[in-house]
Amino acid sequence: MSFITALLTLLMPFAVPGNDSADDDVARQARVQERTVPEGPMSRRAPDWTAFVDGAAVPVANQVRIEGRVIVRISPQPSAVRNELLADLPRQAVPPRLVERPFGRCIAANGIVGVSDRGSRLIIYMRDRSMISAKLEKACSPRDFYLGFYMERNEDGQLCSGRDRLMSRAGAKCQISEMNRLVLVSDDG
Repeated sequence: MSFITALLTLLMPFAVPGNDSADDDVARQARVQERTVPEGPMSRRAPDWTAFVDGAAVPVANQVRIEGRVIVRISPQPSAVRNELLADLPRQAVPPRLVERPFGRCIAANGIVGVSDRGSRLIIYMRDRSMISAKLEKACSPRDFYLGFYMERNEDGQLCSGRDRLMSRAGAKCQISEMNRLVLVSDDG
C-alpha cells in the first residue's frame, strides 16, 4: 500500500460530516432545514467563515448612472496653413488688411480647423477658409490658448458666445463674449 493511500485511509473518517451518528452505513437525504446556511457563526473562528456566510446573502441592487462626455480638441493652426489661407489672393505691394464685421453668436464646431491668438482676441480658422475673431470674457487672456483649446460638444454641435466654455491646455476656462468675421478689405480709395 502506498503512503498516500494510507494517509487518505486515516483521514477519511474526519472528512465525512455527521460521523458521530450510530447508523454510519445508512445513507439518507438531507432535510430542507439542513440545506440552508445557518445565520450564526459556524465555529469559534467566526471571522474565518464569514466569507462563506456573506456569499449566501442576497445582493442588494443599487442604481448605476453612466454619463458620457465628448470633448473636442482644437489644435493651434500651423503657420504654413495660415499662410495658405491668404495664398490665393493676388500678390500686392501692401499686405492685405483684415477688418472685423458683425457675425452671429454661433459657429459649427466641426468646421473649426485651428486657432491662434492675436493681441486681445483668438482667431478661429474655419474649414470654409474663413476666419472668426473671438473676444474672450474680461478675466481671460488669449495667450492662454496658444496651444489650442478643448470644448465640450453640445447637442446642436455649435460653439456659441455667451454659452460655451473653452478650456485651454494650460488650465484656463473662459467663455467667448463676442464673435466677428474677419473680412479682407482693399486700401484702394
